[in-house]
Amino acid sequence: MGRDWQHLPPELLQVIGKKVTSLTDYIRFRAVCRPWQTASTLRPDHLPLQLPWLMLPYRSNGNNDSTRRFYDLSASKIHELDLPETRGMSIRGSSHGWLVLQKRQVVSLFNPITRATISLPPFSGRPTALGIAPTTLDGSDAENLFKNWEDDQYAINPTNNVMVRKAILTSSPVLDPSCTVFLFTNSTWWLAFCKIGDKCWTLNKFGCDWPWGICDIMYSNGLLYTIDLFCEVTMYNVDNPSRTLLGGGPGNMNLLSLFCFHLVERVSGDILLIDDKPIYVNEGLMKAEHKVYKLSNDEEPEWIEVIDVGQNVLFLCGKYNAFSLSRANLQLPEWGANCLCYDSVRTEQRNRQESCGSWYYNHNIKLARLDDGKVTDITGDLGSFQENDLWERSLWLTPSLL
Repeated sequence: MGRDWQHLPPELLQVIGKKVTSLTDYIRFRAVCRPWQTASTLRPDHLPLQLPWLMLPYRSNGNNDSTRRFYDLSASKIHELDLPETRGMSIRGSSHGWLVLQKRQVVSLFNPITRATISLPPFSGRPTALGIAPTTLDGSDAENLFKNWEDDQYAINPTNNVMVRKAILTSSPVLDPSCTVFLFTNSTWWLAFCKIGDKCWTLNKFGCDWPWGICDIMYSNGLLYTIDLFCEVTMYNVDNPSRTLLGGGPGNMNLLSLFCFHLVERVSGDILLIDDKPIYVNEGLMKAEHKVYKLSNDEEPEWIEVIDVGQNVLFLCGKYNAFSLSRANLQLPEWGANCLCYDSVRTEQRNRQESCGSWYYNHNIKLARLDDGKVTDITGDLGSFQENDLWERSLWLTPSLL
């Protein structure tokens, strides 16, 4: 007689469940039967950091279906998930396993694995103003500097078109009640943040004089970092509040580098800058040339080009999606470390008769070693996707049940 696996003791099932380290295997474990599901927790805290999934663009123009495709690096396969919560939404960021969704003035967080949704303040009404004083001003000068600033000029009307360009989370909103969401937009109020449960956004008064001056943002150890068109990095402390200019860009930057900067924190705490400026090799085709810089900790900080990021793997995708993970957590000895994993996008114009052309984007994942520049393909062709109304691009998601 065969063993009745449904009736294993719950305490034994709990021990077995804690031995499972793959997120997809853990989901399958819970799906075996109801007793196994009951004995295991929906949000386990024992799972290690998972390899990122690459969320591919939508196949339909206008994002009117709900099937989302993710390439799983650890399983070397594509998962197709039916996520009606994302229908008609623009996806503006990925952080701590959560997607940031926007539809006109409605913004929310969404976990595509657990299907949990968290509402954020809408882009309407009057936000809170926060004057960020330069650290060169003493307290009295800083107070006078913002004394006459009026919030009305930053009020948001229902007709305003506010597009989030990037959004990041300081932590998991499930594990940390004080989780904060930072974002920058194409609107007058270009840099803002809110805590989970806030009724409105809080805006930074200081920063660039025009919204398109910001190229990327990064959060680390209680501080927010921004980088502008001239590769100058500014550090914000929203608790003080204050801002500090850390340093300008590398001397060899040129116009091709505009909007191709990515701020990344290495596991050791260093601030890295990835420059992936495009190089056009043929009409309609281009490739990327990657360089990595580290911000020095000298009295006058400067960017220094590096070819060694230690036991780290850098992940890069699109304009606003870059981060660093430790090789020790990834369990990928065949990859080694000190490398850059990126979504390689080849553009193709298929219909030149149209006024704007018909552009398609062909995706595959590559791995570039930083020491010798050797590039290898991790995947074959992941598909060709037509430019859609929402200008969606691929992005990395670190899957999580938390």
